[in-house]
Amino acid sequence: MQKRVSLDEIQLARAFAIIAVLVVHSSSSGVTSIPTDSLLFPVYNFLNIAGKLGTPTFILLSSFVLFYNYYPKKTGAQLIKNFYIKRLKYILIPYFVFSCMYFVLKWYFYYDYPSIGFAIEKFLYLFALGKAHPHLYFVFISVQLYLMFPFFMLLFKKFAFLRKHSWWIGIALQWLWVYLNKEYFHITLKGSISFSYFSFYFVGAFLGMYYDTIREKMKDSFFRFKMLAFIFFTYGALVILYTGYMYLVRIGVYQDVSKHLPLVVNQYLGEFAWATHALFAGLSLFVLAHWANKRFSYNTKATFMEIGATSFGIYLIHPLFLMVMRKMVEGGSPIVYNGWQLFTFIAVSLISWAVVRLTQKTLQNNYWIIFGKLPPVPRFKKEMRTKTETTFSS
Repeated sequence: MQKRVSLDEIQLARAFAIIAVLVVHSSSSGVTSIPTDSLLFPVYNFLNIAGKLGTPTFILLSSFVLFYNYYPKKTGAQLIKNFYIKRLKYILIPYFVFSCMYFVLKWYFYYDYPSIGFAIEKFLYLFALGKAHPHLYFVFISVQLYLMFPFFMLLFKKFAFLRKHSWWIGIALQWLWVYLNKEYFHITLKGSISFSYFSFYFVGAFLGMYYDTIREKMKDSFFRFKMLAFIFFTYGALVILYTGYMYLVRIGVYQDVSKHLPLVVNQYLGEFAWATHALFAGLSLFVLAHWANKRFSYNTKATFMEIGATSFGIYLIHPLFLMVMRKMVEGGSPIVYNGWQLFTFIAVSLISWAVVRLTQKTLQNNYWIIFGKLPPVPRFKKEMRTKTETTFSS
């Protein structure tokens, strides 16, 4: 079967997702540093919490691209072999490189390990859990999902029921894991375990397998109105719930509020607010990307397409520059401090993008060792409809 055309909409959605990641990480110091009674604290809280949609959206998009590209193909040993070779080359090797880099930097600046042997053991432990730096858990989760992908694809091809109902099966499996972990397993590093993201993975799989069918249905105005109203209304309600819940927790009020709530609500409210908010945020960005693909001007679209094309590299490198920027200005007057937070977001975003593209240009055929697979820098012509693939594509 001929290779399917990559979709501009996916690159746009990746761009929106990486911007959300940068907003969350840039606002994290403000949330922890400024007083909770400050007028700007609710703003920082909103940006920091509402923006926690980037990583789940990347998982949803990654799953979508995998099933969109691979599901129509005939599954065989060679296809699976090529799939794993590409993931090893473009995902695991950059993950190893950045795990080493962040571990060595933090070792130099923050830690004093007693011996080289101890440091190596510590690194291997952190590398195995995606913990060499906090943001690397996303790559660690992605590797777990890649390992399971051929198994799920074969299951979906063989059993129509699993395929047609995959979206709610994924949600059910994720919440089964949440319940079992809370009641029996008590694993504290659940954020590094792929089961915690099955709803995003399976919804992405469903969209990938039925994408052409869904697009046809969306041409019906009544069906489109129902779906979009449901997605955006639910997302709006969940944004209010999640940001409000975290605001009450951070200002120390939720403990008093929780006394009036049922036990089951207190046990699962935080998990429910995050998981459902992130899922509908991912769906909203998926829809928004389709709207943007039709409505953005050429220059605007070209800019976001470039951000999406380099999003994996930006994701890997940006914490390094964030660490540097935060060391430069750690306090000061409200105008200076808050202005620096905004400047940090802009500077880190631009520098990260520039380093990714400069590395590609400088190393040429070997840049993938650091940043995985990147499309070439597009030549922006008005007639051209840019088609790009990134490290998450097949």
